[in-house]
Amino acid sequence: MSNSELNRDVDPLTRLAIKHGTDKWGPHFYTPVYHELFSARRDRPIRLLEIGVGGYGFKTVGGGSLAMWADYFSNSQITGIDVAEKRLSLGPRVKLFRGSQDDPIFLKQVCEERGPFDIVIDDGSHVPKQVVASFEILFPFLVNGGLYVIEDVQTAFWPYFGGSALHGGETLKLARTVIECLNHAEVAVVDRSRSFPLFAKEIKSFRAYHNLFVIEKGDNREPSNGAYDLDNPHAADTIKIIEQELDRAPTAEGLANLSQLYLTGRNLEKAKEIAEKTVALWPTNPTAVMTAYMVAKQGKDAPAAIDYLTRLLQIEPDNSAVQAALRQLRPEPEK
Repeated sequence: MSNSELNRDVDPLTRLAIKHGTDKWGPHFYTPVYHELFSARRDRPIRLLEIGVGGYGFKTVGGGSLAMWADYFSNSQITGIDVAEKRLSLGPRVKLFRGSQDDPIFLKQVCEERGPFDIVIDDGSHVPKQVVASFEILFPFLVNGGLYVIEDVQTAFWPYFGGSALHGGETLKLARTVIECLNHAEVAVVDRSRSFPLFAKEIKSFRAYHNLFVIEKGDNREPSNGAYDLDNPHAADTIKIIEQELDRAPTAEGLANLSQLYLTGRNLEKAKEIAEKTVALWPTNPTAVMTAYMVAKQGKDAPAAIDYLTRLLQIEPDNSAVQAALRQLRPEPEK
């Protein structure tokens, strides 16, 4: 690859990482991922918190990534915390605090003064127990749509950091909790006694990269299709949008899907109304007829179910499953 090709492929954040000497590019390979995640926010007046300033115990060493963030997010407010004292001049938009990442009183004071945050990046001790403690304290101080990043996840597997090569220790336990929270509605379908952390309904997404976890905060109240609630805001908005689109440009497949959606939400009357309307408009459309059959079956309307199965058999005369269903519903002829 030529030098011109290499230069063309270097993203703006990686260039800044090189400029400021941060290990987020080189020893690690984070900045291309970050540029992909953060580029849409670049010109916004965001608030970013990074745990870990760098430079270990040296007071005048470190701050490379904070300088990078300040350059990248030109309208931002950047906050850094570290257990060590730091004497760094990083500009008026960057402020440093000294304290531990697992000290709830300290972290809440930082959040009250500088939050709420759009982005939190944990590049601190990388000790799994402290990683979990920081997340539990700081995640509530993220804005809706904010991102919480855990760096250097490799320490979850390294015993001398408190991790485990067998099961990933506390960091992987946190990841499992986050994934379960992301799917809390699905768990509740089979186990309503299951309890979740308070933040369960605020886990919007979870992304995993090499040595990086990214957790997005947002509305996670979407219903399970196994317990579909038509009064749920997400479900209600979805149905409204579908109905508006189909009023503008109706299709057999779209109306059949809408009928099935009402059936899933246990509104049999509405499902039947739409299914019958669809079949009337498209009497030989297999999707429309199949949906009407499903609605009739759910409503225990045997004559209608037989009618729709008969129509399906005319469309697919060699369908053994339809033939079998029809035999089950038709009464045995009298001898």
